[in-house]
Amino acid sequence: MKRNVLLTTFLTIGAVAGCLAQDIWSAIQKVEANKYIINIPDAYKRVSIPEGSGTDYKFDFTGVGLPATVNGAPMYGFYTISHLSGHKEAQALEQSTLEFSSFYDRVTEPGYNFDTSSAAIQGGLIGTLLHTRYYRRSKVSNYSRYFLIVYSDKTDETYILAVTFQYKDPGYDVERSSALTDYVKKVYSHFEIR
Repeated sequence: MKRNVLLTTFLTIGAVAGCLAQDIWSAIQKVEANKYIINIPDAYKRVSIPEGSGTDYKFDFTGVGLPATVNGAPMYGFYTISHLSGHKEAQALEQSTLEFSSFYDRVTEPGYNFDTSSAAIQGGLIGTLLHTRYYRRSKVSNYSRYFLIVYSDKTDETYILAVTFQYKDPGYDVERSSALTDYVKKVYSHFEIR
């Protein structure tokens, strides 16, 4: 009996989580730049960025299709888009790793810095997906960060799409339980080059 209740609870939570993730894509806003279109859930909020920061766009998606809290503390989510002119994938990869590895208070799991795989944007163009996770003492928070670095012959630009999650979970279980990699790949799959 207890197993049936646990199984039913687990399936219900999974179904609700799946519905939340799917529902956020039912209303999409298009943010158009000269060479690309960012298709994002309507619930994402645009964040002002300082001129000259090197970032084209920044969006806050805290609580959108994801838990609002983890271990009783808020979980924040941000999506940024930037670019480099020309075929500069190696430079973009180095720039991205430098961005997170330069924190003086960054603590990683023993033997782990980052891992790479691949992911696609709309239209099927494949890029390098860089994933890292770490704890920052000054922020008293854990971070999971995903960078997609993709070059387009069509625009002759290298795009850096970055998703950052900030939360409190020393075991990083939220990555698995909330399927953060799948969430990120879905976001990136809606980025469209003109």
